[in-house]
Amino acid sequence: MSIQAHVDSLAAKRAELKTRITEEMNHPLPNFALITQLKKQNLAMKEEMQRYLIMLGQRRTQASSS
Repeated sequence: MSIQAHVDSLAAKRAELKTRITEEMNHPLPNFALITQLKKQNLAMKEEMQRYLIMLGQRRTQASSS
């Protein structure tokens, strides 16, 4: 899988997590433990995406300087 495809996959998963977080928060009695867990997963995916985007940017910079 290319780096860009992996970043796109992570972005889609993050969108799903955000939807789940919003749905849970809108329940009459939200499960705050679940919301916290989902938010941590969302943050971990965001950080992973940022690492991959940095790698992708470095590859493009190296390719254009060659």
